[in-house]
Amino acid sequence: MTIRSLSLFALLLAFGMTSIATAQRPRREVTWVNPDIPNMPGLVHKVLESKSLGHEVGYVVWTPPNMDTSGQTRYPVVYFLHGAGGSEKSDAAGFASQVAGAIRSGKFPAAICVFPNGGMSGYRDEVEKTIVDELIPLVDQDYPTQTKASGRAICGFSMGGAGSVHLSLNHPDLFCGAGSWGGALSFRGSGEESPLLTVAKQNSDKLKANNYALLTINGDQDRPDAFKLLKAVLDEQEIPHQVIVLKDTNHNLGKYHKETNGTMLKFLKNQLSLSGS
Repeated sequence: MTIRSLSLFALLLAFGMTSIATAQRPRREVTWVNPDIPNMPGLVHKVLESKSLGHEVGYVVWTPPNMDTSGQTRYPVVYFLHGAGGSEKSDAAGFASQVAGAIRSGKFPAAICVFPNGGMSGYRDEVEKTIVDELIPLVDQDYPTQTKASGRAICGFSMGGAGSVHLSLNHPDLFCGAGSWGGALSFRGSGEESPLLTVAKQNSDKLKANNYALLTINGDQDRPDAFKLLKAVLDEQEIPHQVIVLKDTNHNLGKYHKETNGTMLKFLKNQLSLSGS
């Protein structure tokens, strides 16, 4: 075998080994039940036996102080979706504490917060079915919630931000508004190919009937044009979509919280107060 042949063989062998290593690289393992949540008043961990997933999945619920459990008072609900690599416990205490502070200061209505476990799903497929068909009805059954879209909003970070947009546009009868921190139009692939562009047009009448609005916040170093194509579609359909781009901001939830927590909560409050219960 010549030196040239040996070099070519070594190159092919290296490429083959790299391909095998890539193909065999294990997917990030998902722990579906994570009960070790922070000790915070009103914060509880629960487990749903999901038919869609075929196994147990954890979720966290936060209830406001002095919640009326008689059923005479109905509370709006905010669903918060974690990012890739997170779980139901990841942002529960942090986001709930911010909501609690806003309630104390009169800047947010008394509300219930729910934190699903989305694994690494992008909140699609079986996880989407679990949230839409199982978790939301269960929360409405177990808690004194406002069960119409006007009393339910959704938000999240990164994969959860994208998931909030995905779930709210695909299920226009469930949510009056969605907020995204550091999300993108497409969980995987190109934004131009996102089915949400078509879905937004198809569901525009239902979205408008529920006074739906969208808030997307991205850093200038974190895909600032992530929802540009969607905004064009929503503008055409006369559906409100506010886009905020933060200076000197990368993919960091702490920075998003620090800079725009008040903006996000104000947006959610305004949406939840449009139609009452």
